[in-house]
Amino acid sequence: MSRNPAGFQVNLNIQTKFLLSTSGSQSSIEKHNKALQQIKANLVYFTLADDITPEVYAGLLKSPMVRGAAVTGKGGLKSTIIPYLDEVEPLAKKTLAVNTVVNKAGKLYGYNTDAFGLKTALQNGIAEAGYEIRTAVIYGNGGVSGVAYHVLRELGIQATFVGRSQERVMQKRRELGLEHIAHFKGPYDLVVDATPISSDPDFLQAAHFADILAGCKMVFCHNMPEKDNKTNYLQQYCADHHLYYVPGKWMYNAQLVKQYQLYLDGYTKADDGTTPVSENDILSAWDLY
Repeated sequence: MSRNPAGFQVNLNIQTKFLLSTSGSQSSIEKHNKALQQIKANLVYFTLADDITPEVYAGLLKSPMVRGAAVTGKGGLKSTIIPYLDEVEPLAKKTLAVNTVVNKAGKLYGYNTDAFGLKTALQNGIAEAGYEIRTAVIYGNGGVSGVAYHVLRELGIQATFVGRSQERVMQKRRELGLEHIAHFKGPYDLVVDATPISSDPDFLQAAHFADILAGCKMVFCHNMPEKDNKTNYLQQYCADHHLYYVPGKWMYNAQLVKQYQLYLDGYTKADDGTTPVSENDILSAWDLY
């Protein structure tokens, strides 16, 4: 049995496998491990430093003690880890973003579940708000920006990119093969914030951000400072200015279900040893209903 600094206990044996992540607060670690215990899967959730290199991370993931991992962190890890994986699904290749890795008999398979999560969040938000969303601007150039473009086009929404550094935005467009896509000016119906800017009380001072908010109907925020009991200043701004706000939690919850379906593929309930872990089991264990 192992005990973390806060006193939460996990059961370990010679058959235990680890699920790794490069992000997660103490409360998040406990939440995942409690859910895994409820499902009775012999898995333990464990976090590493977010500045780990892709080569080192992939090396750790090949260990027979590891089942899989969430890919987050600094330095564009979602993209830079791709060359170190054995197989990558087409969507993750197209968006240059792997957020989920599964170790299958020593081979690493990369997936993107963020696209499903974002599509679910935006569809729910648009349906609830009752708005017609025709145009969108993606703010940022990280791993989520490529996913966002793919999802927006799937939803029939015309999209463009803006960021604090237009040079980096253009570089991202080249990497995605979108350098030929013409930029168009706002006002935009939807702003997709793919940065951590909402944690900054002075977020409106960031280059171009105030401009893209002008005239928009809806804002999606990928960042979730509220998860760690911190203020989400962008969410506050939307409330004050009567803008429909789509929280990152909606995306996170939907993608988490897909992610754990990949991790738990082939796992059965410990009660009978034959029944596969279902989507409803995941929803219930993580309290996502």
